[in-house]
Amino acid sequence: MSSKILVIDDESCILKMMEIVLANAGYSVTTSESPKNALDIYGNGANFDLVITDFKMPEMNGIELEGEILRRDPSAKVLLISGYGGIDTALEALNKGAIDFLRKPFTPDALRNAVRSAVERDRKQTPVTAVCREFSRHSLNGTSFELKEKEYDEQFGDLTCKFEVTTPTGIRTITVSLPAYVQELIRAYIDSDEVPCGNRFFEAICEETVANELKENGGVPLTSRIKIENLTKDIQRWIDSMVSVAVAP
Repeated sequence: MSSKILVIDDESCILKMMEIVLANAGYSVTTSESPKNALDIYGNGANFDLVITDFKMPEMNGIELEGEILRRDPSAKVLLISGYGGIDTALEALNKGAIDFLRKPFTPDALRNAVRSAVERDRKQTPVTAVCREFSRHSLNGTSFELKEKEYDEQFGDLTCKFEVTTPTGIRTITVSLPAYVQELIRAYIDSDEVPCGNRFFEAICEETVANELKENGGVPLTSRIKIENLTKDIQRWIDSMVSVAVAP
């Protein structure tokens, strides 16, 4: 018998994407755009093996929803997803009983793997270390990096992200800028005025750029400032993997 999953997200496009991916993976999926409606559907939890909920929603946030679900059924498994907040949000969710935390945007494989792991894993075996790794990305050559600051230019719309890069020899700061015109190129590339997960999508592109630089240079690049001036093939592949999630088999 397939596992039964309740998915809650107030963004209808993301909710539909998760429904398609999980249904095609063989799960029985029920969805809701409203946390309060989701609680009516959930009842005492007897009909569900896993709950997936977004963090930022208008009626109540995901951690509040998680708390009510666990009050009704202390053995419930809740997987929180979010494109907002940092590791503090993830750890708060875990400390209050979530079984896992998944950052937006994510690929179909990331969603399927997280769900499979959550369904199969004992609720007490929450992977805190794995969640921490989500916020400290590792490149192939062993360096790690973490987004420390982000800033949007209110006048022009440019995005600037500052990353702390840790190597065996020390720590460096790398600044990545994503101009507004490249953001428009990205919107044109996906043929949509709205990008998945909002600004978090652009921040993730900056993260991917740092990862690619570390891989290509075999370590920290000589420059401490990187400007994304066009859509490279690596960025296009990354965008394709994210956007295609809605029609993933």
